[in-house]
Amino acid sequence: MTKIKTALESKRNGIYYNNRIILPFKCEFLKIIFENKIITDFSSGNPDVEIVEHENFTDIYFKKYKDIQNEFSKYESIKLIVCEKDADIFDFNNHIKLLLYIENEHIIKIELPDENQIIID
Repeated sequence: MTKIKTALESKRNGIYYNNRIILPFKCEFLKIIFENKIITDFSSGNPDVEIVEHENFTDIYFKKYKDIQNEFSKYESIKLIVCEKDADIFDFNNHIKLLLYIENEHIIKIELPDENQIIID
């Protein structure tokens, strides 16, 4: 299983197809922020997103969109607050804030926010 930190250090990208984002790691999701939505319910009945874990990667399905490339510009980010699978989720120091940018050729650029980019925990 690839860790978030390892994926970031090696500058691994995610990929996307239609309404699906594939992240190169597994993690616990705490929050997904996109457009004017803040998602904290990751149960199977959520009408906005569905998370599917695989052995070495994670899928995020944006259920209300046919193709996320048409919904987000390359300047808009999808914001995540996540935690490593084996980390203590109750320790806020273990919460990792990530920015996902939709690039060309099905690439999702994954970055840590800089000090000028605010993601409310």
